[in-house]
Amino acid sequence: MLIILKTLAVGLAGGWLATLLHLPSPWLLGAMLAVLLAIAAGVRVQMPDASTTLISLFLGVSIASGIDAGIVDHLRDWSATLILMIAMLGMLVLMLFSFYRYRCRWSSSDALLSSVPGNLAVVMLFAAQAGLSIRRIALVHSVRLFFLVTALPLAFPITQPADEALSQAQPDYLLLLLVFGCATAGGWCARRLRIPAGMLTGALFTTLALKFLLGLELHIPQHWFNGVLAVLGTAVAVRMAGLDLPLLRATLKGALGGLSLALVTCGCFALVLHFGFDIPLLQALLAYMPGGIEVMVAIAFSTDVDPVFVATHQLVRVLVMCFALPLMFKMVQRPATECRADS
Repeated sequence: MLIILKTLAVGLAGGWLATLLHLPSPWLLGAMLAVLLAIAAGVRVQMPDASTTLISLFLGVSIASGIDAGIVDHLRDWSATLILMIAMLGMLVLMLFSFYRYRCRWSSSDALLSSVPGNLAVVMLFAAQAGLSIRRIALVHSVRLFFLVTALPLAFPITQPADEALSQAQPDYLLLLLVFGCATAGGWCARRLRIPAGMLTGALFTTLALKFLLGLELHIPQHWFNGVLAVLGTAVAVRMAGLDLPLLRATLKGALGGLSLALVTCGCFALVLHFGFDIPLLQALLAYMPGGIEVMVAIAFSTDVDPVFVATHQLVRVLVMCFALPLMFKMVQRPATECRADS
């Protein structure tokens, strides 16, 4: 417990210092860089698995607070962009699988699970159930996530809302605590039902139900959001601790090559979304980037783009890949089984 508190203190101190230095996206990047420096200095760091649950819960409630009754009309309007994203996912997985399988000469299972854009928890579950080594797969996903967390906030800094907006939206703390309590229960139920991104999805729909049924107006305090960004940056940095250096050297080239392919593919589709559908470039990038749903939504929620658009596309990506992964896994496992039978 003491190690966790110390790690959080380092992250929060890094975020606070970054705000004083006027760095871009200070609470996210400042916390991450401070913890990485602590790791490099040999400091032992640790974050509980519950930190991801907290982030997902908060983002689910935050997204729901910004959704109005016209969401159905929005989904109808976004049908073309969602179809385009699904086409992108198919092309991306095929390209990455071919790269990892035939260029890097990894096994079919490792190549497929490393190719899935995001969905790390589901990917790790598949790897564990199949008796595979999860370290290479986790490393590939960590490199991708680490780059996205670092590069996007640097290119598109997370900004603070105007003082006028803060003064007009005074939060009701008791109401927020009650909503977060109900959202926690909804997220827990969704996780028990094994719904993809369960805590975020459950919290989102529970909060939406409360909001529309009771006519609630929710205003999330900015300092709460700053704290969540610091926890997110800290948790991402902690994942980089204790890396196996021989495995890192053997895997990093393939991981960086796959990252480049993913960025080029998603970037091209985001440009199509930007020019073809008149979507702001940052909004298109956040909606189509592979992985890190909490990070993408957090950045969207703190900038001048529509966080509901980003969250909707990211959630659809998670759902599509969760349903497609079992089928793809059976397809790549079948040739290996047949080869063993022939031999």
